[in-house]
Amino acid sequence: MHPHLGDSQTRFTKNLFSCLIQQSIMLNSHGFMQRCLRLMKRKFRLVDLALLPFGLCVMFLRLLGELFGLTYKQISVVFNLWVQGAILTLSGLAPFGAAIYKGEESFSLGWLVLAIALLLYGIVYVYGFIRMLQHYHQPFDDAFDLCVRDLQWLAMKWHSTYQMVNIIIFVLLYLVLLGLNILFSYYLISH
Repeated sequence: MHPHLGDSQTRFTKNLFSCLIQQSIMLNSHGFMQRCLRLMKRKFRLVDLALLPFGLCVMFLRLLGELFGLTYKQISVVFNLWVQGAILTLSGLAPFGAAIYKGEESFSLGWLVLAIALLLYGIVYVYGFIRMLQHYHQPFDDAFDLCVRDLQWLAMKWHSTYQMVNIIIFVLLYLVLLGLNILFSYYLISH
């Protein structure tokens, strides 16, 4: 989700892409690298690393919205909040399912304790998903705007940018949690 790119971030991105396009057309590899490196040294900040993946995510959501006939705000709410939230919740319940499946093969008190712990772990995901749905239970535009305000508040608290917080939550954190849940479930089933 994004409201607008900041002026300095927009200029940095436009300058970098302009440099890349102009120089790649000219095929002057040595001068191309020097100019881009000078540009990056002069204006680059760590938080600028979020601009490219953020732009790619925005482009992906816009294309997905076109495919389903939804506006950018609508697809952002549906995909980032509902779909990603549901997938993450199911992945949080997957280790419990894996423990039950494996426990049927060789039941023991240890597996029962593990299954109960994993059920509680899955319930945390379900609870978080329900709380998130309640928090954003509004018309699409209002839910989108509320999410943007929440992300901007987090960016202020974390001394970061809106785009970086967006990437951290909706890409990095999502993929890390999803991956860990899948790997843990696979480990439980295979051992």
